[in-house]
Amino acid sequence: MFYWGDVIALLIGGILGAAGLIVKNKPSAAELIGKITPWQGWIGVILLLWGIWTIIGSFASMALLPLVGLLILITGILEIVLGILLGWSLIVQWTGGGGEKGQQMYNKIVPFQGIFGIIAICVAIFWFLFALFLFRMFITI
Repeated sequence: MFYWGDVIALLIGGILGAAGLIVKNKPSAAELIGKITPWQGWIGVILLLWGIWTIIGSFASMALLPLVGLLILITGILEIVLGILLGWSLIVQWTGGGGEKGQQMYNKIVPFQGIFGIIAICVAIFWFLFALFLFRMFITI
């Protein structure tokens, strides 16, 4: 099932993920982003766990509305990837190093963190609009 928490998690995670791109284009945003940056690891871990929960919930949605369930599944995958990127330092600390394969995977996807952040912001806006407008239309069909 979809929750408003997905919108909030994706927005915050997306802002942190795309922080470099956002500050580069809008320097005045640096102060606001700087306030949540110290919490990046924790936000990443929460986003990772939230993504797992979203994927589990997507299967229930697929039974009722397959297309919506698939979109929720994709949202969960995005939350997991962004959660790993943002929470990597804590994940490595808690797991005792993350392993060589884990570090290689992280090194391959970290250059795309800004892109994942922008995608997360766009998906959050999509779900916000879906919840406000499209959901009502979708149910009446």
